[in-house]
Amino acid sequence: MTRPDPLALWEQTSQDLLAVLRDLSDADWDQPALPGWTVRDVLAHLAHLESEAAGMPQPDGGRVDLEARANQPMSTDITETGVAARRGRSAAQLLDEFETACARRREALADLDVSDPRALAPGFAGEIGWDIATWLRNRPIDLWVHEQDVRRATGRPVVTSSAGAAHVAGIMTKVFPMTLRRLPTGTAVVAHISGPQGRVLAARVGDDGRAAPFDPSEGSDVTLEMDDATWLLLTGGRLDPADADVTVTGDEGTAAIVLGRFNVTP
Repeated sequence: MTRPDPLALWEQTSQDLLAVLRDLSDADWDQPALPGWTVRDVLAHLAHLESEAAGMPQPDGGRVDLEARANQPMSTDITETGVAARRGRSAAQLLDEFETACARRREALADLDVSDPRALAPGFAGEIGWDIATWLRNRPIDLWVHEQDVRRATGRPVVTSSAGAAHVAGIMTKVFPMTLRRLPTGTAVVAHISGPQGRVLAARVGDDGRAAPFDPSEGSDVTLEMDDATWLLLTGGRLDPADADVTVTGDEGTAAIVLGRFNVTP
């Protein structure tokens, strides 16, 4: 399968999100979306990071000084500061900022040199220590996940058939073996995922204590079955494993540990 151009993927995920945001009613903006954040706050967060990527000036108090560390997770200090600095803006103003930022970011990055993915990203992302590869990988994840936050908060269905969903699924497939960390040697888990991003995930703990993919036909201690929306919401920390619609066959204790580790999104 040919990988999408990273800048084209970023653009597509932003446009998918914009289509949802433009369709919201006045009442939708005040719906709770995440702990402490309304849908309007999610948009403020998006406007913040896209405007940073576009090199746009930030509102007073909208920046924090952090020590740059290589590819550190985006801190809550950064995200909360960007949202707090925009609390006085209307939904219409925030949407205009986000749309403008997307357009300017597209122009600003049109000629971005991606030949060295380990080079520091331009602008604010580079200032906090992110390289180009991390920046281009993480922005579509953030946009797709927040699109689903908005959808769920406003009674719209989660979408797993988009390019953004495929990108997130690809990343989460690679990190699946991490959910078996520190389990006994030989522990094998297989997850059958249905839906547009359907696949079979299989990992087994080796003698070195690390888990790696294996042939699921060899059998497993635990088999999990779920749809792709459930899987991706779990990996994004948007769904409590206790509330997830997952069919478990085998050792339920091991299953609970693995499902509890699905959340790998900072």
